[in-house]
Amino acid sequence: MRSLKFAVVGLLALVVAACRTAPVQNVSSQPFPADAAKLSMAQIEESIIKAAGEREWIVQRKAEGELIATYSPRNHLAKVEIDFDQSEFSISYVDSTNLNYDGTSIHYNYNRWVNNLRQDILREVSAKAVLAN
Repeated sequence: MRSLKFAVVGLLALVVAACRTAPVQNVSSQPFPADAAKLSMAQIEESIIKAAGEREWIVQRKAEGELIATYSPRNHLAKVEIDFDQSEFSISYVDSTNLNYDGTSIHYNYNRWVNNLRQDILREVSAKAVLAN
């Protein structure tokens, strides 16, 4: 009976641990608002860096249209690549620490962080485009 209890507790622990992960959700070819087409690549890059910085992502320029952003709350670390041109952008997983990444799944907070970054980039690029009028 005692070994059955341990088996059930172990199984429940695995189920709970599995619930805390989700499939990695990259952002692919997210279009910018139409009026962003009048912005230069430098202006779009500025907007992305500003949006990321407001959420405490650290951004490094890799090449024109390519940025690496790192977010490290508490003892976690998420690293993504942001590729962009004047019409769209993508956010792709690069690396992580303490987020239970297994090749397809990751801690559920990662997707929330990336989605917040996506929304903030759209908002910031849109605001810069309005001011460029």
